[in-house]
Amino acid sequence: MLIGSAVHTIDAKGRVVIPAKYRESLGLSVVAVKSVDGCIRVYPRVRYEEYLEKLSKGNVLQLKMRRKLVLNAEELTLDAQGRVLLSEDMRGIAGITDKVRMVGMIEWLEFWNEEKLEQECADEEFTPEELQQMAELGLC
Repeated sequence: MLIGSAVHTIDAKGRVVIPAKYRESLGLSVVAVKSVDGCIRVYPRVRYEEYLEKLSKGNVLQLKMRRKLVLNAEELTLDAQGRVLLSEDMRGIAGITDKVRMVGMIEWLEFWNEEKLEQECADEEFTPEELQQMAELGLC
């Protein structure tokens, strides 16, 4: 399970260390994808393939969604030191320069520029809509 967060530095070659606590859940092959909220989502390859499979037998709208999901995706392999190489394009998408904040989202990791993440999470209190969703899901 991918939970919690960690901050790591991007080296001169664009590599970042994936913390040991995440490696077992991710495996050696991952897929990095541009997210709608300005971060990079990093999926275990198997999980990403499952998502794409759900969109493979769908209608025209689902085909368009699948295309968008693969258009900006990159397959990455962890090296012996547990690092992945993030392309300059991928780092640019998320505004990541020298540091990356990794956030475990149970099934995937998110790679954030720290300032963007702070803006995203500026309001630590749950909104009424979020509380309603939590209640509907039986989480509060």
